[in-house]
Amino acid sequence: MKIKSVVLLCLVGIFSFTIAAQQIKVSGIVFEDKNKNGVKDASEKGIKNILVSNGEEIVLTDKTGAYTINASVGSSVFPIKPSKYSVWRKSKPQIQNTAFLYIDTLLTEYDNLDFDIPLVPHFEQKTFRIGAIGDIQMKDYQEINYANQSIISELMQRPDIDFNIFMGDQINETLDILPSVTQMIESLPMPSWLLLGNHDRNVLGTNRQDDVFNRYFGASHYAFNYGNVHFIVLNNVASKGGRDYTGLISDEQLHFIKNDLTHVSKDKIVVVCQHIPMVYTRNRDAFLDLVKDYPSVLVLSGHTHQISRYILAPNVHELGVGASCGNWWVGERDWLGIPTALMQCGSPKNYFTIDFDKNNYKINYKGIGLSADKQMDIWIGGQDTVDTHIEALSQLDKNLVIANIYGGSDSTIVMMQIDGGNWIKMDKTSMVSPSVSRLIYMNNKGGYPTSFSRKGALRKRESPHIWTVSLPTKLSIGIHTIKIYAKDEYGFEVNGSRLFSKTNF
Repeated sequence: MKIKSVVLLCLVGIFSFTIAAQQIKVSGIVFEDKNKNGVKDASEKGIKNILVSNGEEIVLTDKTGAYTINASVGSSVFPIKPSKYSVWRKSKPQIQNTAFLYIDTLLTEYDNLDFDIPLVPHFEQKTFRIGAIGDIQMKDYQEINYANQSIISELMQRPDIDFNIFMGDQINETLDILPSVTQMIESLPMPSWLLLGNHDRNVLGTNRQDDVFNRYFGASHYAFNYGNVHFIVLNNVASKGGRDYTGLISDEQLHFIKNDLTHVSKDKIVVVCQHIPMVYTRNRDAFLDLVKDYPSVLVLSGHTHQISRYILAPNVHELGVGASCGNWWVGERDWLGIPTALMQCGSPKNYFTIDFDKNNYKINYKGIGLSADKQMDIWIGGQDTVDTHIEALSQLDKNLVIANIYGGSDSTIVMMQIDGGNWIKMDKTSMVSPSVSRLIYMNNKGGYPTSFSRKGALRKRESPHIWTVSLPTKLSIGIHTIKIYAKDEYGFEVNGSRLFSKTNF
């Protein structure tokens, strides 16, 4: 019996490898779909010199818009959308990458395929705004409700966003809710692009853990243009078997990046999006070598459920965009019944918008349900009596000012002003956010979690965006105004203010 099982498994493995290696010829015409019906009518002409890819190789359409490319089972075929066009979909607005052709691993017949690609003329300015949406990570319909009442309802009210990029982990391994997730995102008033996170994978007995994702969303890596910006979307969640994974860009994708960039002029901003931060990607040096000649490269990532920024090279700036589910939809419920889910870095659940203007960009933190002006929290010693019970806070100098600037980085310069006086430079400090220290105490000794709430899994981990300075020693008794200003060279500039009281205590 054991010998038969081994032989059978070997045969299955050989069959699977043969299927995956089989080359399928995909042919079609890329055309301008003037009447937006998704069909090439007799009066509609093909578009020449459009890039079409199989996820590694890239071909150009001829003067009639025709192309032919070889692809294998489990791969995707897609256009690299040029500026001033959008990808046609029957539904509108839509998840853009659902228009791509996925050659499904479930197919049993592998004939050559016809795949026409309709593109719709679309006015694109060189000044535009995108939403970068980190980990919604819903596992059930309760968490779908949380998302619908928070991040989704907020995006419904953002006509200023031209399109979104969802940074992976749309779900928390519950593949059966993907139809609802698709419907949710397609209900937004702007187009969206999706990429794969480690919790979006099919981890049950498959060689292609992106297969279910691709059935719904077309491809797990691809590229497109918008305005004067070139976007590359990667899948850097490399399986180590089952649920285990590491951050790695496959050789196929490295070849794709190399081939793709031969068609991208050096005056363009290049934006690279993947789930696991590039700083934690094992072969990031190979990626950095491919983009070394581009003066402005922005890397966007999710995964860590905290906001982080890294300078990977003089020309490469990475923004870890945080998580729209915050700390995995846990913590005390607010007045709407939604978990506050404060993240480990002390930031509220969030997303980012990024404004592009020709060859420049500006990043903007946005706390979900909060004013756009809420860019930081400011803690001052001795202001809250609860802090006297918390060892991590009670031992701090009562004249200490702590600013948690949610979008700040090592390159950010932070200044403080008291009562309109001179500006004082603050020091970047490695410490746990006071808000996190307070919640850890409340979880352990202060009565959290309350009924119907779940305990937030917060640890005593340092936040990457804390600045400190001491108050002037000769402040008078009474109420004072503190203002904080932060700015860096990577398009980040914010202000914050609060009042505080100086007492005899």
